[in-house]
Amino acid sequence: MSTVIDVSGKLGEYMLKGWVLTDQICAKCSKVPLMRSPSPPTSYFCANCDAGPPAPSSPSLADRARQDSQSQLNEQSSPSSISSGRFSRSSTPPTEVSSMLSSPTFAPPFDAEELLRRRQQSDTASAELGRRLLKGWAMLADECPNSTCYGVPLVRPPRTGAEKDLHKECVFCGTVYVDEQGPSGSRLVPVDAANPLRRSAGQSMPEPAPSTSASTTVIPRQGKGRANDVFEPLVPQSSAETVMPSAFQVAPATSSFTPSSTTSALEASAKSLEATLHALSGRLYQLTNAPVVEPSSIAQTADTISKVTQALSQVKQLQWSESQAMSS
Repeated sequence: MSTVIDVSGKLGEYMLKGWVLTDQICAKCSKVPLMRSPSPPTSYFCANCDAGPPAPSSPSLADRARQDSQSQLNEQSSPSSISSGRFSRSSTPPTEVSSMLSSPTFAPPFDAEELLRRRQQSDTASAELGRRLLKGWAMLADECPNSTCYGVPLVRPPRTGAEKDLHKECVFCGTVYVDEQGPSGSRLVPVDAANPLRRSAGQSMPEPAPSTSASTTVIPRQGKGRANDVFEPLVPQSSAETVMPSAFQVAPATSSFTPSSTTSALEASAKSLEATLHALSGRLYQLTNAPVVEPSSIAQTADTISKVTQALSQVKQLQWSESQAMSS
């Protein structure tokens, strides 16, 4: 009887040689499963009770003679031996294969300029995508449907509240899309096409239109008990003056406006900045009260308001300095 260590080692040794560990327990020791030979004839042995597997039995002389006679009959009756005899004839000479093709090789058109443009587009999109990901944007599986964008992925702005932003922006062309449900399923449509009142997150602020006799300025009207209730248009009285709320209204200049006059230039600049500041305030009110809040547009508008306010403060300071110089 072998020990447990010997049995384990012997099982591993014969399993590496190809023997199969079966689920049959040895009838002698009732402890160790039997091993089966990897090839016929099938034989079993126990690693605990047997010293080794049984040796394969050698074939008898009668069996060898029977196998030799059968192989000779097969060789005599095979068609290859007949064809190689008197019925053989010369084979057909091999066909010469020309190394030259009968038709020219098809080569797809190669546009170096288009390839360079796509490579530059890929580099630009990759750099912008990396910046957006560092800022918390999420890369989506959708690609930009624009015909000029080749495999550019769309990104989604970071979540600012409980609900995620449904806008999807292309990092190359800057177009913002939303999912629109149609008869054929969901499809991507630009924000401006889905709702003209919405603005894309990356769209720049429109420049304030110059004051003309046909233009209008939208200002908030103070209602009773609530501020900035509705918006109403006010028509400018003339091309040189724009109707402003009392908080922003500037007293008209007493002197005639002359291009070379510093005072008139400062007053015109102050009026333009006040009109711009008022239009930006209305724009900020619309963004903060929109059904879908766009944080990037609000931040851009607030930054523009800060810059316009700073410029207006500097103009007011110059006006005060000019008035002091004239009075002295």
